[in-house]
Amino acid sequence: MAVRSLIVGTLFVAAFVALILSIAWIDKTQPIHQPAPLAPAPERPIPAPAE
Repeated sequence: MAVRSLIVGTLFVAAFVALILSIAWIDKTQPIHQPAPLAPAPERPIPAPAE
């Protein structure tokens, strides 16, 4: 009887650990937020002419 609860508990802990690892496994090299394709481009300051 105790074997069934031990297996269920082990599977629950394994699923919880897998969830935490999948959240931590995000590729840090990819940008998290990508601008919308139809959004207007941000205005860039115009440099002063060199005299």
